Amino acid sequence: MSTMKAVVFKEPYKVSYEEVERPSDPQAGEAIVRVKACGLCGSDLHPYRGSEAGLRAGTVCGHEFAGTVEEVGAGVELVPGERVAASFTTACGTCWFCTHSLSSRCDNAQLFGWIDEANEGIHGGQAQFVRVPHADGTLMRLPEDVSFEEGVLLGDILSTGYFCAKNALTMLADSNIPPAQLSVAVIGCGPVGLCAVASARMLGFGQIFAIDRVQSRVDTAVKLGAQSQGYETANDGRGVDAVLEVVGAYEALKLSFEIVRMGGVVSSVGVHAHDKGFPVSPGQCYDKNVTFKSGRCPARSLMSEVSQLVKTTDVVRHIISHRVPLAAAAEMYEQFEAQKDGILKVVFDPWA
Repeated sequence: MSTMKAVVFKEPYKVSYEEVERPSDPQAGEAIVRVKACGLCGSDLHPYRGSEAGLRAGTVCGHEFAGTVEEVGAGVELVPGERVAASFTTACGTCWFCTHSLSSRCDNAQLFGWIDEANEGIHGGQAQFVRVPHADGTLMRLPEDVSFEEGVLLGDILSTGYFCAKNALTMLADSNIPPAQLSVAVIGCGPVGLCAVASARMLGFGQIFAIDRVQSRVDTAVKLGAQSQGYETANDGRGVDAVLEVVGAYEALKLSFEIVRMGGVVSSVGVHAHDKGFPVSPGQCYDKNVTFKSGRCPARSLMSEVSQLVKTTDVVRHIISHRVPLAAAAEMYEQFEAQKDGILKVVFDPWA
């Protein structure tokens, strides 16, 4: 049995860097990817904290990775040696949802790094190698001018931030207000929120307000084109035209509805792993004519489009705070969960 190094979920608040079986012998439609870089995502903290139950002990963690094709199974068009990045969920590329720009709801979608207690699911990307089902639909060939680190971000947080901002702009199209005259508030300036700030700027929003309890994150958002204050007076006090909610907390969504103007848009991509319900009633939405847009980002449908964000902004430079060997994963999970030492985005090197 061939082995590799990987980060394995043990129980809430415990992951382990250890030797596990290396994936091999790809079946039809599959590829084995040699991971060159992989990320620690905020949503990795949901099972880590125990707020999202059902992850089987022994599962290889992580859903953000990029690397090179090592082996392919029958019928795969990718060839060994090609540089690729994966979306955080698999995508067959041929079902109705994949062919209608909603790859996150693929008929065959599976989240990398999630095997349930019934032993159903797939291992994740915080490892030296990953088995990728539906390889041609899930993996994107990386342009030569896009790095592996950037590929890690393309498959999840960059696409998610862009999806959030684009949804808001699309929903405001009927207002006939030029984007340069639109205001947007971003609630939550972690990695996804910063990607949303950069995306809103690229899409042409005139005013972007950053809201976060951590001042250093607001400061980073300002470097990407946001303002640190003033959303209360937007549109002569009517409220902001759109709110991008990326926290996944009841209080963040509640604030979104409070500060958006009548006829505005709340675009939410935060993962709400809580049981507090919805912060407003249908009647309150009706009385404010608010449009609410939400859902899991169809990352694979957007990755090529979002690669332009990498090329036209310096968002990656501002987001990645820690570049460390994969062996440091347990420590990084602890620091990330506790928000220590200015930690923002961790990228692991599985071979260091």
